[in-house]
Amino acid sequence: MDQNGSPVPPFDSEEYARVAAAADIVGKSPQDFVREAALKAAEDPFLKALGKTRDRVPQLAEVFATQDTHAADTSTPAWPDPAPMGSRDLHESQQHGHAA
Repeated sequence: MDQNGSPVPPFDSEEYARVAAAADIVGKSPQDFVREAALKAAEDPFLKALGKTRDRVPQLAEVFATQDTHAADTSTPAWPDPAPMGSRDLHESQQHGHAA
């Protein structure tokens, strides 16, 4: 167990060799290399947003559970396609190099 109280699984020999080789390339010890990589990962905006999502999903679930999901006018689809495409349109867009 490390000083923060959470167990850190050891690298197997092949993984450690890869980490040691990468650390050697940048002139660091494997321990410093892994520590810096972990700290950089913790600062990643995507990971921060993912952590916030964990808290927000239950809140959003409550909001969506209380909303009326039935449209007043059932003759109109709830989510109309703003730009319907047929197979010919898709074929033409691929020929001109545009993503569908």
